[in-house]
Amino acid sequence: MKDSTRAKSSKQEKRIAKAIGGRQVVGSGSTPFLKGDVIAGDLFIEAKTKMNHSQSITVKKSWIDKAKEQSLAMRKEDYAIAVSFGDPKEYYLIEDNLMEDLYKSREALRAVIDAIGGVDHDPLGLESAEIYRIRELIKEAY
Repeated sequence: MKDSTRAKSSKQEKRIAKAIGGRQVVGSGSTPFLKGDVIAGDLFIEAKTKMNHSQSITVKKSWIDKAKEQSLAMRKEDYAIAVSFGDPKEYYLIEDNLMEDLYKSREALRAVIDAIGGVDHDPLGLESAEIYRIRELIKEAY
């Protein structure tokens, strides 16, 4: 038996919540208060999925406008639209400022990890000059 639209959507929402450490908003479309399909900290996610495997999906500007409006109403700093082509893989639509922040954050994290000799190195032994250098590396990434 094939999944209903709601069941398939729920699977997608649970996948997203698990992957990013958020929570699925149960009944998000049926209440005037709880909006968005997944919430993770200050991130509001609206999930869209195809019932059957597909090579394309139509993205509507109204989805973006609605997600932005609802995220602001819920006092969430950022929003994204998760799109699935009917398989268990998500692609995200995000605003340019969030994309820039994500990229810069990843580069800053890489710089910090490299500066401290990797993630297995004990950073507690850092000297103040090393801490200053790490701060400068982060500033360069931003």
